[in-house]
Amino acid sequence: MTGSLAAADARRWAADGTARRIRETAMITQAEMAEECGVTPAAVAAWEAGRRTPSGRPARRYGRLLRRLEEITP
Repeated sequence: MTGSLAAADARRWAADGTARRIRETAMITQAEMAEECGVTPAAVAAWEAGRRTPSGRPARRYGRLLRRLEEITP
C-alpha cells in the first residue's frame, strides 16, 4: 500500500467511524494506536471523534496499521 493511499484510508475511516470499529474489534487501546503512530492518545481520540483529521506520516502509519488490524481480526 502506498503512503498516500494509507493516509487517504486513515482520513476516510476516521471520519466514518470505521477506524474506531477496527481498533475496538482488535482490542487495541487508543494509547496503543497512538504509540504505533507516533502521536498522543488524545490525537487518536480526536481523529476518531471527528475533531481532527490525521495527516502526514502519522496518517500513513495509522492507515497501514488499521489495514493490518482489519486483515487479522474477524
